[in-house]
Amino acid sequence: MTDKFRQNASYFDPGDQLAVEIGNYKLKGPVGLAAGFDKNCDVLEPTSYVFGFLNPGSVLKNPRAGNPQRPKSEGTIRIAVDDEREAIINAQGYPHKGLDYTLRNLKKFSEGRRGNAKILLNFSGITDTYTEDAVLDSCKEILTRTAPYVDFGFEENRTSPNTDFNKVLQTPEFTKKMIDLMNAHMPGKVKASKISPYTRLPPSDEETQAKLKSIKVFYENGGQVVTLGNTRPVDTKTAKITKNFARGVAGESGRPLLPYMLKLVQDVHRAFPDLAIIACGGIFSGEDAWKAYESGATLVSLYTVLTFYGFGVVRDIHDTLKKKLGKEETLQSFMEKRDSRVTR
Repeated sequence: MTDKFRQNASYFDPGDQLAVEIGNYKLKGPVGLAAGFDKNCDVLEPTSYVFGFLNPGSVLKNPRAGNPQRPKSEGTIRIAVDDEREAIINAQGYPHKGLDYTLRNLKKFSEGRRGNAKILLNFSGITDTYTEDAVLDSCKEILTRTAPYVDFGFEENRTSPNTDFNKVLQTPEFTKKMIDLMNAHMPGKVKASKISPYTRLPPSDEETQAKLKSIKVFYENGGQVVTLGNTRPVDTKTAKITKNFARGVAGESGRPLLPYMLKLVQDVHRAFPDLAIIACGGIFSGEDAWKAYESGATLVSLYTVLTFYGFGVVRDIHDTLKKKLGKEETLQSFMEKRDSRVTR
């Protein structure tokens, strides 16, 4: 359907009022396609006519099957759709076709026809060797080989709740190693980090401080963007819909995440008003997106809502933001005024 998306690109054009600047980069629109939708960079061109930025991945160095699923022979599944709550629960475990496959798609996209969207490449260093050094070596290869074809930045990902080794990597000490690696191998590109949402509301002081401590290390060492709140860990054995999952923990995304995401955006924005925030999790309408901007967001990104309602929600967000801003104000000027009011 690439031709259809290209022919109807004007339907998704946000206009100059919603342009957003981050560092030396200017994005045509504030709405992005979240990581996980296009894991292998297969649909970059068609989606580039819809969104302001694309967040493909998570890109891995080596091909990976992910967690087991044998729905027909054993009834074992790794993804479920909760229609009633408008949520998706997944324990996929980073399935990916590998760096070589992704590179071919990135190169083709960079050399061919495309819309206005820029690429914020999501990557993970997870391999079959579970050590910090193996993760860092894997990340280095991904960064150096994809950098020529990435025109916005990179987003490091250690948040997947269905890959146990990620828990070892979610420390301030490893965060410092990761941002140092990104500084060394992607100069000039935007550096982003993905942060999981709170596990409960209200969050405990311990959980809040742990997240802010890690973000502080990332920010003070050159990180420019954090993506907040798109997948919350849940127990798969407590709900009928997930009882056949092979893993006991999975990630929930969709409408239920909105309050968790908004609270985290508020806390991070209050602590680091100069840090750009991508609000991702539970946004199902233009009104939801506006709540994220009132809370401190710089950009918003979507995934689960697209599976329920399609790409028209992007237009709804554009129209709602323009209505809220009025004719005289731009989204950029709104954020600058909002941020100036934050107590530093």
